[in-house]
Amino acid sequence: MRVAWAVAVLLVASVHLGAGWQGVLPRLVFASAVLVAFACLPLVRWAKVSVLVLLGFALVGAYAVARTDEAAPASVLLDLVPRLLTAARPAPATPTLLVPGVLLVFLVALAVAVAKSLFAPASGAAVLYTATALLTAGRADPHGVVALALVLLVALGWLVVDRIEAGRRIPVGRPAAVLGVLSAVTLCATALPSAGAFEPRELVRPPISDVAVTSPLPRLAFWAGIGDTELLRVRGPERPLRLVSLADYTGATWRAASLYGPIGAVEAPDLPPGARVSESTIEVTVGALGGTWLPAIGRPSAVSLDGAAVDADSGSLVLPGELPPGLRYDMTGSTDTPDDEDLLTATVPSGPAARRYVALPGLPFSLAEYARKSVTGASTPYEKAVAIEQVVRLGRKPDVEAPVGSSYARLETFLFGTTESGANAGTAEQFASAFAVLGRAVGLPTRVVVGFQPVPEGPDGVRVVRGSDATAWPEVYFDRWGWVPFDPVSGTGSGPSPASKREVLDRLASIPPTPTTPPSAPPPLVQPAAPVAAPLAPPAGGAPFFLLAVPLVPILLLLALRAGHRVRLRRAGVAGAWSYVLDSLLLAGRTPRRDRAAPDIARDIADYAPSAVPLAALADRAAFGPSTVAEPDAWRLAVEVRAGLRRVVPRYRRAFWAIDPRPLRRR
Repeated sequence: MRVAWAVAVLLVASVHLGAGWQGVLPRLVFASAVLVAFACLPLVRWAKVSVLVLLGFALVGAYAVARTDEAAPASVLLDLVPRLLTAARPAPATPTLLVPGVLLVFLVALAVAVAKSLFAPASGAAVLYTATALLTAGRADPHGVVALALVLLVALGWLVVDRIEAGRRIPVGRPAAVLGVLSAVTLCATALPSAGAFEPRELVRPPISDVAVTSPLPRLAFWAGIGDTELLRVRGPERPLRLVSLADYTGATWRAASLYGPIGAVEAPDLPPGARVSESTIEVTVGALGGTWLPAIGRPSAVSLDGAAVDADSGSLVLPGELPPGLRYDMTGSTDTPDDEDLLTATVPSGPAARRYVALPGLPFSLAEYARKSVTGASTPYEKAVAIEQVVRLGRKPDVEAPVGSSYARLETFLFGTTESGANAGTAEQFASAFAVLGRAVGLPTRVVVGFQPVPEGPDGVRVVRGSDATAWPEVYFDRWGWVPFDPVSGTGSGPSPASKREVLDRLASIPPTPTTPPSAPPPLVQPAAPVAAPLAPPAGGAPFFLLAVPLVPILLLLALRAGHRVRLRRAGVAGAWSYVLDSLLLAGRTPRRDRAAPDIARDIADYAPSAVPLAALADRAAFGPSTVAEPDAWRLAVEVRAGLRRVVPRYRRAFWAIDPRPLRRR
């Protein structure tokens, strides 16, 4: 009777502990650990097996499940709890993250099984219940139902177990009074509010990894080219899926964050979430997506993949290594959902936390003036955002074959161009980038999100996301309401309602039509202190020709040096051809890190320079193979890579490509 009562108490506590993990499996595993621990009781009592031996077997089993190839056994076991405290909440039900829970339940149940005191089951249940409360921040039992059940079960055992084993009559009045008092005390304790609750995750410094990631913005054109290819499948609500949020703009491109930590780390984003949020859960099955970015909804709060890392500020999820086809995971995320009325009078932050979201290094005067004219008549940040969205959309068309890029030069062509390629046409990259840059120019904190537009549900309840669904959209941050998406022809179907935007545009009676060609030059910032003398007329004779020849000398010298450098590389075979590719990357402003291998570099630029992949394989074989093999096609591949890189760089880089001296001193 005593053993059955102890097992019942610990089963309730262990099943409750399973709330700290995702799914039903952890509850079944922990309940099994209780039964296994009590099944070891005959070994201790009759076979005289030491409890230390059983403890040793448990630790060896824990190490066997959680071990890594490099870490020592002691460090693996000591790292079990920190890994759990830096995982998602609730934690994914992976073997490594289940080990600390199984070990705790087994050790507590074994201690209760060998003890003879009636207080042992109560102490074991208290340990497991406290562990659950710490692991879930008290969310597993918000109303105290499990606590009440444990108190009643323990008190009932205290009152009746001894009497049943001794064959005495069980009184009714006194046990009922004791149970009533304990129940009332438990309910009052759980109903009292708590302030400054202890959070064990704050004691663990989460590991922050520097993950080598690339922005998926350039892949939008590639995905559009394979529009019918299935990238992933989703079960869940119809919401936009995001791959990455890009906040850092250099004037040439949008850069993704490189520091990522465990999703359960206690760290608030630089700009807090809004007052109204909507939480959703989806199931994702990866198809031909590739890359390292994990599609998600909003800010991730839980993911079923062990090893997934998140950027706390942007909410972007990554999984180190290439995403394999068939990978399946569940994730839960929250999205800011303010009402239209909330945004009408909303403000935007202006402190240090918002500085990175309004940074525009070297903003051309043409774009700054265009942004200023675009918001004429707008008096609130929301009205400015709606006006810029309208200005970017009007007179421009989406074109999947338009040149890629989000530099100032590309945006000027997109907004102001007339006949050149990419004038008034672009992919979602240009529409979103133009909105974000113009918004920052008038003080709106913005970022660009790369993801997928909502997809209708199929007959089987699955949403099939294809390459044609890839898109990008801008977001604006509003105080108290969080990040709000806008739609300058992105097709996300989210954000403020069209009716609200139309009302704003109607109220902006003084808003002008789309600004036309910007001023050719900014006004002078500093007036000269004194009149400047007119230049003297050049003397007659050959002086003008001499003055024209002066700047030509260094240009001709650089051309000659670059030509000689190119000849030397061509004679060097495969190694020289790969060095020519590295020179081209340097000229294109895409210099890779020195520790990156040739195949990894080639994969990064394969979208617009596919010849880099076979050339990188040749370079690796030439560098690490047993003997040098002549490859007559190596130089041809290098020239093709150079041509592909030139097509995607801004015009000002192409203009100085042939005379740039940097390849001469590259080592």
